[in-house]
Amino acid sequence: MKKYDIFLVDADNTVLDFHASSRAALKAAFESFGKAWTEEYAKKFSVFNDSLWERLERKELTREKLLGERFPLFLKMLGMEDVSGESFNEKYIGYLATHPVYMEGAENFLKELNGAGRVYIVTNGTYSVQKSRFDIARLWDYAEEAFVSEKIGFDKPNKAYTDYVVSHIPDFDKSRAVWIGDSLTADIRAANAADIVSIWLNPGGKAADGKAFPDYEARSYTEILEILQIY
Repeated sequence: MKKYDIFLVDADNTVLDFHASSRAALKAAFESFGKAWTEEYAKKFSVFNDSLWERLERKELTREKLLGERFPLFLKMLGMEDVSGESFNEKYIGYLATHPVYMEGAENFLKELNGAGRVYIVTNGTYSVQKSRFDIARLWDYAEEAFVSEKIGFDKPNKAYTDYVVSHIPDFDKSRAVWIGDSLTADIRAANAADIVSIWLNPGGKAADGKAFPDYEARSYTEILEILQIY
């Protein structure tokens, strides 16, 4: 394999455990409103929230609509219309922004990538939330910079997002770059559109959707490092 030394790495559920952080934030928000917590809420929200972000990635939904309607709709689903969606969102975001959780093995993985080249975080999300999470997680120990969709003005997989990223990386060379992420709709499609080699992190062995085409597929960080020949 050719030498890659520019690593474009997704954040949520690639190196940071968004589902774990989201679960904790949900629990804190429910309890702040005096609502009894059940794990079923976390499962339902994970499916619901993922579906909204996938719609955003497919340009079926705007960021403003997603963030504005997410909790009013979710609380309505649960029959909790007595709780303000706006207030609930404030509690959720406040906790989420201050309690990042690494995926198991992620810090060592990032350390290995950092030792072999330059790491850049490529992520959809709200800038203030992501920056806070990255600061607290000390992500800058491993990454040169983070490109957050809200600040750029475009979301993955929009080619305008990728064009911005590659134009803001010093001495960017596409032949030396690889995009690593867990999302077919956001990461792999973004890499495909920009003709950048991609590795799909797919620990659960999900089936491909036939619309995004990863160059490589890996079940673990170890497999990614083996693909990249980083030992």
